[in-house]
Amino acid sequence: MPSVSDLDTLAQQRTRRALIGAGVIIVILVAIVALLLSGSGPAPAPSPPPPVGAGTAPPALAPPPPPASASPPASDGYVPPQRWTALPNGTLLLKRTYRVGFPRTPQGAAAAAAAMFQSVWHLDPARATGAVQVYFAPADQNSFRAHAVTNTRWMRQQIGLSPEGELPPDASVAVQVTGVQWRIVDASNVLVSVNMTLDLLAGVGAPLHTLPAASTAHLRWHPNVRGGDWLVVQDSSQQMPRPEHAELGTAAFNAAGWLGIRPGG
Repeated sequence: MPSVSDLDTLAQQRTRRALIGAGVIIVILVAIVALLLSGSGPAPAPSPPPPVGAGTAPPALAPPPPPASASPPASDGYVPPQRWTALPNGTLLLKRTYRVGFPRTPQGAAAAAAAMFQSVWHLDPARATGAVQVYFAPADQNSFRAHAVTNTRWMRQQIGLSPEGELPPDASVAVQVTGVQWRIVDASNVLVSVNMTLDLLAGVGAPLHTLPAASTAHLRWHPNVRGGDWLVVQDSSQQMPRPEHAELGTAAFNAAGWLGIRPGG
C-alpha cells in the first residue's frame, strides 16, 4: 500500500493535468466493473453502460465529512482528504504475488478488496484468473473467472494490443487505490467500495492511459480459508452501493464520502 506522501504527490500531480483516455472509455470501464462485481450475478447479455457516477453511495458507507473549512485547500488547488483510515497489511503472500490473511475488521475487509482489485485487473488472463481463485469464494469463481478474462481482453484492446496472445515485455496495468468506504452488514459481511485509477501501458514509449473507476465488492469472512480470511462473494439479497469515482485531492473526493488511506500495520 503506498504511503500518505506517495498518495499526496500522486493526487497533486493529477489535479494539475487532465486524465488521459477519459470520455467514452470511462463509461465502458464503469460498465465492465459492474459486470465483474454485480451483486445479482452475470446477465445473459450486457446492458447499455450507465453514465459515470450514476447512483451515489448511500451515507451509511462512511461518516459524513466535517465542514469544508476543516481542510482548507492548498495553494495549488489540492484538497486533502478530510477523513483517513489505515488499511492493514495481509499476513501471507501466496505464490509471491497475492497478499492475503487480513484481520476480521472492516479495515481488513477493505484491505482485502483493495488487494483483489490490484490483482484481478491484469493484462495476462492467467494472472487475472489466478487472482479470482485467491480472492473469490469457490462457489462464485466460475462466473467471475469468465468476467476476468473479458476484462483482460478489453483492457488490452484499449491500448492497441491484441486481445489474446503473448504480451510485450513492458506492457502493464497498475491499479492505484486512492480511497475506500464501507457498509457493515454484520460481523461476517462488509460491502466495501473502492476508489481507484488504472494506468495502462502497452510498452516502452507507448502513451499512458489513465482510467478512473469505482466499484463495490461484497466481502464475507470465511473462517476455514487460510486460517480465516475475507473472500468476495455474490449475494443477490444485498443492494450493492454504486459509488461515484472522485479524484484524490479534490473537494469531490470528500463530498463523495471517500476515506484517504494511511499506511497500515
